[in-house]
Amino acid sequence: MKLVLASQGFMTKEIVDVVVNLVNKPKDEIKISIINEAYVGLAENKDKHWLIKELSLIEKNFKGIIDFVNLRAYGIEEIEKRLKDTDIIYIVGGKQFLLAKLFKEIGFDKLLKKLSNDKVIMGTSAGSIVLGKPVDSNEYYLDRYKVNKEDIEVPNLGFVDFNIIPHYLRSDRLRYNKEYYEKVLKDNTFKMYAINDNQAIIYDNGKLDFVGGEPVIF
Repeated sequence: MKLVLASQGFMTKEIVDVVVNLVNKPKDEIKISIINEAYVGLAENKDKHWLIKELSLIEKNFKGIIDFVNLRAYGIEEIEKRLKDTDIIYIVGGKQFLLAKLFKEIGFDKLLKKLSNDKVIMGTSAGSIVLGKPVDSNEYYLDRYKVNKEDIEVPNLGFVDFNIIPHYLRSDRLRYNKEYYEKVLKDNTFKMYAINDNQAIIYDNGKLDFVGGEPVIF
């Protein structure tokens, strides 16, 4: 299984180069299939410039085929057919709990795990979080989402035994600092890697590598 867990996509040349090496194919021949369902759950007054910027970075850095695979428009067999020849399945962020719910409703969670045997799965923000282990600290859910963890309808997929905290110390998220996460994650039983928008974590068949510097670990 080859996973790229990023905060904001192809923000640096280093992230681009590491992903190209992971695919092990000439850069201009790489096909990317984009899963972009999570943004629809965001409020209408939440600015979406970030989405346009993130998608533009894919176009800027990769000249092979770029496709959108709409999970709401196709049946699971058509989705599998459309992803058969892709090199990177790129899962965009947005509303965190929407993705896990949708994936499990249509069976995409099982298909994604099957495809991860020979595809690179790359997520950004919520698209990365959904691939990791569900946080098991109730204080985290109470503070961030005002719900108890047992009330979360569908947990993350748990492809790996850790998870990420994206956008760490970004200017609009300074409240969520080291002291904050030490408090709300004190009862969590596994590692959480906090990364900024120029960082990513590579999981290559059990081996972890950090792009853009060492993350903060909680």
